[in-house]
Amino acid sequence: MSSEKRKIAYIDGKPYEIGGHHTSILKFVKGYLGDDKVPTLCDDPNLAPYGACRVCSVEVALIKDGPTKVVASCHTPVVEGQHIFTNNDNLQNLRKNIVELVLTDHPMTCGTCEVNNNCELQKVANNLGISDHRYNNPKQHKGIPKDTSHPYMRMNLDHCINCGRCVRACDEIQGSFVLTMSGRGFESRITTDNDMLFGDSSCVSCGACAHTCPTDAISDIFKSKSADVDKKVRTTCSYCGVGCNLEASIKNNKVYPSTPLKKQK
Repeated sequence: MSSEKRKIAYIDGKPYEIGGHHTSILKFVKGYLGDDKVPTLCDDPNLAPYGACRVCSVEVALIKDGPTKVVASCHTPVVEGQHIFTNNDNLQNLRKNIVELVLTDHPMTCGTCEVNNNCELQKVANNLGISDHRYNNPKQHKGIPKDTSHPYMRMNLDHCINCGRCVRACDEIQGSFVLTMSGRGFESRITTDNDMLFGDSSCVSCGACAHTCPTDAISDIFKSKSADVDKKVRTTCSYCGVGCNLEASIKNNKVYPSTPLKKQK
């Protein structure tokens, strides 16, 4: 038997062993209590931690019954002896306020949106009990025309929440550096290359941006993310010789959207 001491941290008062793959509080909590225990918007398990949205905030104390501090769980390391609190009135109010602020800059047209019922923002808002927001008169990004110039994807920046996931996917997964965030505050938006049309950019059509987008700001032009399918099958992409794994969605024996396989735990 190994004589190495087990490292323990506490989630909502219960002890759990810290594994070698538990590099952050978010991974630690998800590993034991599932993906829905702590809500996220800017996080993608295939990307490096970013800490932009703060929806994943938790409270942490270094000793039992000690003072707590609110931290973003996605990039805060889990360490031995931590007491992590994932759900209380303070955290719920904080998360609701953050999501309401996001919704001030987002059209409330879920019923007609192509990702209705398969939208991460919608799911987080519903889980927090949000159907509307309190901030009704901000400057909004309404009126930005859809960019339909790309042969495989479309860009609808009216639905963008500036989470940065598409930019990071383009950089970290594909290494193309096509997308970037420009502007500040309410003027922040995603741009391609030197602010050219999506279809005229140096995009290689890998689809990583559309796959990671939590709304329909960037989406597949052929198949809706909200398509109801019968099953998903793991397969291999035949486009080139690399052999990337894909997850093909099947309905009525026909292939619907094929997406990159999620990183294995």
